[in-house]
Amino acid sequence: MYTAKLHSGHPDTVESPKAPPAGARLVCLRWALTALALFLLWQFLTVHYNRGGNWTALFLTGRNKPIPPELAPGTYTFSDGFDGEMYRYVAHDLLRKRGYLPYIDGPAQRYHRLLVPALAYLLVAGYQPWIDGSYIAVVAFFAFLGAYWLSRWAVLAGAHPAWALGFLAVPASVISMDRMTVDIALAAFTIAFAVYVRTGATWKLFAVLLLGCLVRETGLLLIGGVWLFDLFQRRFARVALWTLAAVPMLAWYWFIRGLFPEKTHYGAPSWFASKLGPGLFYRMFQPQKYPLPAWLDAVARAGDAVALAAILLAAILAVVLFVRARPKCPLLISAIFFTLLVFILTQRSYWTDVNGYARVLSPLLILVALPSIARDTYVPFPLWLALAPTILVTLRLGMQFTSSIAGVVRGLL
Repeated sequence: MYTAKLHSGHPDTVESPKAPPAGARLVCLRWALTALALFLLWQFLTVHYNRGGNWTALFLTGRNKPIPPELAPGTYTFSDGFDGEMYRYVAHDLLRKRGYLPYIDGPAQRYHRLLVPALAYLLVAGYQPWIDGSYIAVVAFFAFLGAYWLSRWAVLAGAHPAWALGFLAVPASVISMDRMTVDIALAAFTIAFAVYVRTGATWKLFAVLLLGCLVRETGLLLIGGVWLFDLFQRRFARVALWTLAAVPMLAWYWFIRGLFPEKTHYGAPSWFASKLGPGLFYRMFQPQKYPLPAWLDAVARAGDAVALAAILLAAILAVVLFVRARPKCPLLISAIFFTLLVFILTQRSYWTDVNGYARVLSPLLILVALPSIARDTYVPFPLWLALAPTILVTLRLGMQFTSSIAGVVRGLL
C-alpha cells in the first residue's frame, strides 16, 4: 500500500495493489518448489561428487581451528573455514551445556544471530545426531520462502511468477547454499518485507520484521524503513508497533551481554575503526592478491574490483530511487540505510572477501531490484541496470564454484 500509485485526493493516501488472479499463490508455490529443487540438487551433486557424500562439507569447517570432539570424527574439513561452521556449533550447543564456547570465534556475536541455529535445534528437539541435517533443511526452507515471496512480488506487479528462480542468484542465497551462513534468511525476509509493505498486511509485516532482527543485527534496517515512514506520516501507533518488533532482539542481546564474558564479544566495532575513508574504494583499486598463477590472480582481482564496483552502483541506484520517489516508501528508506552501511564500513579488511560483504549487503541489492521488477513509475533506469549489481556480484561468487562444477561434470560423465 505504500508504493502504489497516489489517489488524486489526499497526498498521504495510496491505493492498494490489485488482487492477484485466483490461483496465483498456487502458481507461486510451484515456482518456489522448483527453485527449492534446484537449490537441493546442487547441494546433492556437489556433496556426492566433490565431498564423498559427507553433508557436513556444506558447513565449510576449517582444519585451522579446533573442532568440538563430539563433532570432529564425522566432520568434513577444509584447510580454512567460514562462518557456517560457527553457526553449526551454536545449533548444537544452543543451551550452552556442551562446552562449545571455546570453539566459537566471537560467541556473543554468533549467539546474537539466533534464528537459524535455534530453528535447527528446535526442529529436532535438540537431538544431536539430527541437528546438522535439520540446519541444512532450515537453510533450504528459507530458499523456498525467498523464492515464494519473490514470485508473489512479481505477480502483484503483473510480472511472471518465474521470478522465483531469481532468488537463487541473490549473493546471500549462493553463499548460504554452499557455506550454511544465516544470511539467506534475512534475504528472504527482505523480500517478504517488500511484499507485505505493498499489500498492507500489517501483522505479517510485524512478524517478518521481528524474525528478521533475530537473523542478524542488520534486520533493524528494515524496521527503520517502516518506522521512519510512519513517523513522518505521524502514525504514532504504528511507530510503536514497529518499535515493539525490535524488542525481542534487544532483549536477547541484553541477555547475551550478561551471559558471555566481555572478552568474547567480537567484531562489529572494528569494521568501523578505520580513519582512512571507505574501505570499499581502497579495495576496488587495490584488490587482494591470491596465491594463484599470474593470469588466474589477475582474473580473480579483476572480479573483486567489478564486484565492489557493483556494490557501489547499487548504492548509487538506491539514492537515485530515493530522490525520485514521490511519496517516499519504506523500501527505499531501508535501502538508504543499507547504502549508509556501505560507506561507514570503513575497515579495508571487511571488503577483502566477496563472501563477507556480498551476503551482508544482499538486502541492498534486493531493495534496488524490486521496484524495477514492479515497474514502479519513479524508476528512471531499465531493469537490466537494476539487476546488474546482483548479477555482477554473483558472477564473482561463481568464479569460486569452478572446481566444484568441474567435479560434478566429471562425476556425471
